[in-house]
Amino acid sequence: MFHRLSAIAVFTALIAGSASAEGTSYVFERGFPANDATIQAARDATVLRRAIEAYKYFYPTVATEAVMQQFEPFGARANEVGIIMPQDPEQQFSVANQDTPYVIAVFDLKEAGPMVVDVPEGPYIGLIDDHNMEWFGDMGTIGSGQGKGEKNLLIPPGYEGEIPEGFTPLYSKTWKSVLAMRVVVQSGDYDEAVDLARRLKIYPLEAESEASSYEIVDVKGNAAPLPILSWEKNIEYWRQLHAVIDSEFVQSDRRFNYGLLHALGIQKGEPFEPDARMEAILTEAAMTGWSEMNVNFFANPRPERLIWPDRNWVFVPLAGPLDQETGDFGNADYRDLLANDFYFFMAWGTSSAIGRRQAGPGSLYFYTPRDATGAYLDGAQNYKLTVPGPVPASQFWSVTVYDTETRTIIDTDQGRGAVRTIYENPEPNKDGSFDIYFGPEAPEGKENNWVKTIPGKGWFTFMRIYGPQEPIFDSSWVLPDIEEGDW
Repeated sequence: MFHRLSAIAVFTALIAGSASAEGTSYVFERGFPANDATIQAARDATVLRRAIEAYKYFYPTVATEAVMQQFEPFGARANEVGIIMPQDPEQQFSVANQDTPYVIAVFDLKEAGPMVVDVPEGPYIGLIDDHNMEWFGDMGTIGSGQGKGEKNLLIPPGYEGEIPEGFTPLYSKTWKSVLAMRVVVQSGDYDEAVDLARRLKIYPLEAESEASSYEIVDVKGNAAPLPILSWEKNIEYWRQLHAVIDSEFVQSDRRFNYGLLHALGIQKGEPFEPDARMEAILTEAAMTGWSEMNVNFFANPRPERLIWPDRNWVFVPLAGPLDQETGDFGNADYRDLLANDFYFFMAWGTSSAIGRRQAGPGSLYFYTPRDATGAYLDGAQNYKLTVPGPVPASQFWSVTVYDTETRTIIDTDQGRGAVRTIYENPEPNKDGSFDIYFGPEAPEGKENNWVKTIPGKGWFTFMRIYGPQEPIFDSSWVLPDIEEGDW
């Protein structure tokens, strides 16, 4: 009844020459705006609405820029120096797994021209995304060589040169891009992973006859804050976005989205100098956009998000794998904006292999922020997750805890945020199941089966299954919800 009466009230006001939207009165006389307040309110509403949508649409762009900057203090440089990290809590990375070390390499194809990424035979799983976090290539076991080795050639936009024989061409839509390469050492030996990472050969195509001089720096033990966490709720978000737009290749298929930014004073080749009014609107838009993405991730309404209808475990990504034709979430008819917001709020990196819901090589992820009652997980409470055995993983599995504010691995004096079969080797129960514990203190004798949480903070968890098997998909294996308990 309330909504019907509200609609009638607005209709009556329109007939009388005024209208109300979100508490703002618009007054019109003879069809014209009647005063400066109406004009200013309408203009501000337009800018705010466009800014909120631009914030969400370009979030993956700014998130990628953050990754490009994150490791520069350790000497990382585009085309020349990358890093390898164990992804411990101090290396903040959006919902990173703590199972396999990662190589991160940044490329600037405007500066270097086509770049070669020569991946030898071995346990490498890599993806490469452009500056907008749009996937344009897979490498290693999911690449053209299927783990037997391959030479990938990163092609800049507009490139018209010949592709040499023996290379797999990967076409970037932007000048800059980021490679994320997992080194999957099932023994858990980090030094072995570092050695394997340094066997990658990366060099400009024009320097093919020369030895690769690319360096990979080990950042283990070093704190590497994630820059976007200090940008995402304030004006700095827009400054970083302007810098990207100003330096990057212009994509004609993004004209509408560039138009949103133009309305905000963000335009290639022009300075970004918001006045006090615009800065206030953009700050509000950042807070609103962040809030909407947060709600979409932690309180998503889609029923198909659930792996099992009577449990709280949610598929990641929400809408399944990327569409192979469009390279994004959705299909040829539309882009799934809800799935975009869900994924990019918490994760960095897209790949054709992410989210495949089938048995075989690769990995399957699902997450929950809730316990069995539907309540959000509380860092002050004790919980237990019973993982039924045998776990349908042909390789290994893990359970990882994340801080809700940062969406990165929870950082405590425990020094880890995960229970993993290749590291902690959790102790099974007599029936083959595993009890995984969460809370401020460990249950006696169960330290290897426990992740420490922080009172006063929320948390959520991912379960990762490497080499998922059929019992997950025919529901003969079902993961229970997390239960609150005492010990």
